[in-house]
Amino acid sequence: MFFSTQSDFRDWLEANHDSARELWVGLFKKASGKTGITYKEAVDEALCFGWIDGIARRIDDERRIQRFTPRRRGSNWSPPEHEARGGVIELGLVHPAGLAAFERSKQDRQRRYSYEGRPHELDPAYDERFRANVRAWEFFQAQAPWYRSTATYLVMSAKREETRLRRFETLVADSEAGRRIKQLTSAPPRQRAEQSPEGPSRQPG
Repeated sequence: MFFSTQSDFRDWLEANHDSARELWVGLFKKASGKTGITYKEAVDEALCFGWIDGIARRIDDERRIQRFTPRRRGSNWSPPEHEARGGVIELGLVHPAGLAAFERSKQDRQRRYSYEGRPHELDPAYDERFRANVRAWEFFQAQAPWYRSTATYLVMSAKREETRLRRFETLVADSEAGRRIKQLTSAPPRQRAEQSPEGPSRQPG
């Protein structure tokens, strides 16, 4: 679809941003001498409604089409997008749908940073004790990465030392017995906690 002006594209987004799954926007190359919405104008309007540009396809020497879709939750924002986002916000052009997309991206980023900063290793003293129990350690090391990471987090995330120690001793005892800790026995095999920005639920400690 070719739009003569930026406002025409905005009108389309206003009417269809929450129902359409995609739109291929037609763009003229500068050398064509033809007028119409520019790539930057299209991207700015898409940002205002929580949409994002994707792949482009050449039509001929003068025209191409650019795919636009609603932004998926968890998708990364590039530096140019962050810059453009700030500009359209300052101008007061952002639709509520766009503001919601901005807020989701902020929350996703905060969750990722929170996950990256969480403990992935046992305290050195705990680690030494765990390794000393060869049977328990071998069982633990034979488990999937997501299980080791999550079990470690459950131990080290406790606020009180006595809670950490109790969870650690349970982990060692269960490992020595050849079984996973109770909290993770029902976890699906395909789960990959280390790839989840949210991570497992925090237990009180």
